Amino acid sequence: MTFIIDHQRMHHIAIAPPKTATETDLCRDGRAFFVGGTLPLHATLETMFESYCADATDIFIITLGAAETIRHGLEMTKLIKKNFNIRVMARLNHPIPDWLYQQIYASGADLIDVTCTSPHDFTLDDGQKSQYLAAKKAFPHWSVASTVTIDGSARSHLNRTIDELLHIGIVPLPRLNWNGTEESETEICDVLHHLAKSWHKHGVPIKPFQALIGLASPLVPAARPGALRSIIDRLHDRRKLAASDLLRHLRVSEPTDSLDSAGL
Repeated sequence: MTFIIDHQRMHHIAIAPPKTATETDLCRDGRAFFVGGTLPLHATLETMFESYCADATDIFIITLGAAETIRHGLEMTKLIKKNFNIRVMARLNHPIPDWLYQQIYASGADLIDVTCTSPHDFTLDDGQKSQYLAAKKAFPHWSVASTVTIDGSARSHLNRTIDELLHIGIVPLPRLNWNGTEESETEICDVLHHLAKSWHKHGVPIKPFQALIGLASPLVPAARPGALRSIIDRLHDRRKLAASDLLRHLRVSEPTDSLDSAGL
């Protein structure tokens, strides 16, 4: 999939930047549904059913809370995966023990956004790389992402961070933070072009992340699919989601057969 910059959308984001959902929020933005991982389980599910039926949804994003609430967030993830046939992303804004990534995947998350770097920390240190690699070990290929804030500064450092993330198998997701000045517009466009080309170069299956990319950045598909292509793409996406659920079942289920029961 080829992406281009929608400059009208870019200026709109500068005027009204998208809100960053937290672990206490429950809201829809476009075709993405944000769910706080600390919210009450059943009341939240009821509200989600009402909103889900009222509008189209491509992805649920569950923002997990701090260590003492993460179990609650995992239970929320399980309930959402059980009740909705929609792709689920878990989002983390803080480091967690390596073993918890497997628990997040087993709970039903198809994707995960591990955002361990600050907006102005452009070098991935060993601790950050360890978090990414632990998540990558638990999740399927190209299912781990990291949000990169693009604000018009440090262009070469941002491009290098994008390259580093893709090199270790992490999908950089853009979040535009722009004050609308012409001086930084060229820098931002350069980083966005580099990001889009790098996704293509590494063969990243970007479709699962498209709803989020469109919310937080001005990157849009170069060609809009027709009605028939949209239907085919949705059917293909459903098959991929079913395959993802099957893969999870095979990876996290304990074997029930033993050598004795197999007659060996």
